[in-house]
Order: sequence, then C-alpha cells, then structure tokens
Amino acid sequence: MIRKFGKQALMLGILGAALIGGSTVNPGQAEASSEPFIGEIQLYPYSFAPSGWMKAEGQLLSISGNSELFSLIGTKFGGDGRTNFALPDLRGASPMPGVSYFISVNGAYPSRP
Repeated sequence: MIRKFGKQALMLGILGAALIGGSTVNPGQAEASSEPFIGEIQLYPYSFAPSGWMKAEGQLLSISGNSELFSLIGTKFGGDGRTNFALPDLRGASPMPGVSYFISVNGAYPSRP
C-alpha cells in the first residue's frame, strides 16, 4: 500500500511540475520550442481551450479546414475520410480532476527523419 501511494505521489509531482512550467520537453528534442507541433497532446488545467488548441473529445473536423492535422492522424479516431475526421476522445482519461487533454490544431508540422 505504501509503495503504491509513493508511485502515485511521484507521478502527481511530475505532472504538477509539467503543468506549472506550462510545457514539457520531449527527451528526443535537442531544443524545446515554444510553438507546439500540430497534433501534439498536452494536459492543461483549463476549462477553456487555449488559442490553437482544442479539447480532445472526439469532435469531427472538416478535412478542408484542417488538412495538416488530417495528414497526421487520418481517420484513426473516426470520420468518413472524405469530408471529415475525428479527434481522439480522451474524456475520462485525465489523471486528476480539473485537468483535460488538449490537442494542438495549429503549430509546426513535425519533420520526419
């Protein structure tokens, strides 16, 4: 029981540090950028979506208005693939109350190695 609580406290501490900083750094990146990648998913403690972000709640988006994001995630989460596609639905997956998953719909297009 104590061991389990210790792991939970550690994870909450890491999450808190990431939220306080406002961003996280991918260990594979040499430099962190203030501009998110399109399709990047972050946890934020907001009831509103910051500019350039949408809550990841399975919404249908038009392909014509979001072609770059569609090129990255396609119809993996739904949609007809002709006119629309869906964002991932991460409602209920939050590690703590008051924190939601958001997906970047604007930003830098990730380069491929």
